[in-house]
Amino acid sequence: MLVGIAIGLALATVSVVAFFLLSGDTTAAETTTTTVADGATTTIADGATTTIADGATTTVTIPGETTLAVTIVPVGDPIPVADLTMSANDIGPLDFGTAANEVLGRLAATFGQPTDDTGFIVGNGSFGECPGESIRVVRWGPLNIVVKGEPSNATFVSYRLDLKYGGITSPTTDMATLSGLRVGDTVGTLETIYQGYVIEYVVDQDVGLTFELRSSQSDALPLLWGPVDSQAEDALVTGIYSPDSCDQEAATG
Repeated sequence: MLVGIAIGLALATVSVVAFFLLSGDTTAAETTTTTVADGATTTIADGATTTIADGATTTVTIPGETTLAVTIVPVGDPIPVADLTMSANDIGPLDFGTAANEVLGRLAATFGQPTDDTGFIVGNGSFGECPGESIRVVRWGPLNIVVKGEPSNATFVSYRLDLKYGGITSPTTDMATLSGLRVGDTVGTLETIYQGYVIEYVVDQDVGLTFELRSSQSDALPLLWGPVDSQAEDALVTGIYSPDSCDQEAATG
């Protein structure tokens, strides 16, 4: 099947390597390289389609056929990890609503190229987006950055820092909330740091047992939330999430 891949990079190079079975032997066909201008379309053989935004980064492996490797362009100087404080609306200087390429570029300048990148996909709600929305999830170790929109206008909308994604030695595990909570801290530490706040423990159908942090009981959305091993004082906080973007949209009308 021929599938068109629209590549929104200033210049992207696509190397296509095809392999054929001839008379029981595996013979490598010739390798061709095509340079595709920004906004142009190229066609390769396979059954998958992806769109790559200008300045974006993703590695798309098409089984048995082709690998497209694109690199996030670093933007600016590295941000000190101590300045990447997590809150309900941002990660340090990286505010929700900021252009995706800028946020991803700043993080690439800080942490290097990502561990994983979904490219733009139709979301099913698993990262807090409304089902059917166009999202892209880029991961540095346990840190998942969620951007939403079309490749040309996507913006930063939420994050999830979660040890279940691995990378416990990644520098992103040193990120903390404004009040100093980190993944791997105990529930007792959570309750001590936020003793003036409302903390509830709720079972989320996708995440499991979670804490929800609010400044008051009447707040519609939590300031932060995330998975915990249990409610015991020595249990671990294994993730820190911002409010889901779909819930944010509903709350703001």
